[in-house]
Amino acid sequence: MSTALRLALVSAFPPGRQSLNEYGLHLARELAQRDDVAEVIVIADTLSEPAAELDLGPKVRVSRVWDFNSLAAMPKILRALRRAAPDGAIWNLQTATFGDREMPAALGLLAPAAARLMGCPSGIIAHNIVAGIDLDSTQLKGQKLRQMLVRAGGAVITRAMLAADYMTVTLKSYRDILAAAHPRAKVHLVPHGTFDTQARAIAPVAQRPRRIVTMGKFGTYKRLETLLAAFDILRRDPRYARYELVIGGSDHPNTLGYVAGLAAARANDPDVRFQGNVAEDDIPAFFGDARASVFDYSATTGSSGVLHQTASYGAVPVFPHIGDFVDVSRDEGLNGVNYQPNDAEDMARALAAILSDTARAQALAEGNRAASLDIPLSAIAAFHVERLTRVSMPPPRGREATA
Repeated sequence: MSTALRLALVSAFPPGRQSLNEYGLHLARELAQRDDVAEVIVIADTLSEPAAELDLGPKVRVSRVWDFNSLAAMPKILRALRRAAPDGAIWNLQTATFGDREMPAALGLLAPAAARLMGCPSGIIAHNIVAGIDLDSTQLKGQKLRQMLVRAGGAVITRAMLAADYMTVTLKSYRDILAAAHPRAKVHLVPHGTFDTQARAIAPVAQRPRRIVTMGKFGTYKRLETLLAAFDILRRDPRYARYELVIGGSDHPNTLGYVAGLAAARANDPDVRFQGNVAEDDIPAFFGDARASVFDYSATTGSSGVLHQTASYGAVPVFPHIGDFVDVSRDEGLNGVNYQPNDAEDMARALAAILSDTARAQALAEGNRAASLDIPLSAIAAFHVERLTRVSMPPPRGREATA
């Protein structure tokens, strides 16, 4: 009898544009490539407008059942799991996966524990945790009462999430926080992983276009004002007058119109280009044709997927040495050039330092590329298949399971 698993993957998913959709796509692909996985049922977010589903082969099917910021997300997901009857479910989550309002976000995060109670083995990939976020650097800045409520609710939700069969976190600091508060919880440190580790030619930094890039959902703790000001300062030096700045991405859901406003203000600047959302197939060229990739962040809320993409394609990261950037540098060996957050002069200094030193830039690019090859997403997929195999197909009675 075949032991290949039928797995559900609960995740935001392209062509949807919610956070972690690209991670969900690449994880689904890696799972489907495994001989011990018979089928991957993606239980995904609904689309705001009609779009064709991606063709990921016969082993992957997508069921779009839940809406962002809907109080009904949890029951809809549970019904979909009951209909699909998978051998196990992988939940690709961050704190705002199901909404950017407290109640829908919290109710959605209760779903993995509820799924386990109804008999569906469940493992969670937690890309961040409330206890690891500096709420004063988010849209809750200065709102002490709401911060207290979010902290208290986050503690309850975290405890509920730990009732899943297991949880993985992407940063050692998250595991340490959870281990201190819940010493008996099944929490594993599994790095973010790198999407693209295939052999491909990576152009030397000095041979790339004179281009600086950034990518994200902007307007909250990821902004563009400091970067734009730093770019203006940089161009005062004739050595950097021919550089261009390419901005990929869109607004954060809480700051609609933010990017459009900045684009309108820069309409007559030919060296600043607002590209909008970058298609999946265009990601390698977006980063691979850039010399530097800048992170204009005032805070962090988890291991950055954009940082891993930057490393994969050999652009040099320029980021503030704060929060989770510190952890990723320490834990995964991804390094870059640092600046003081919200300081345009210091960001311009950091950019000039790396753009003028091609030997250092090349060393950073090669080191980051090598580090990214050490943590392919295929290894992360293998971990989850192995864990869910243990839960859904336990060893025969009398035979001791491997710890």
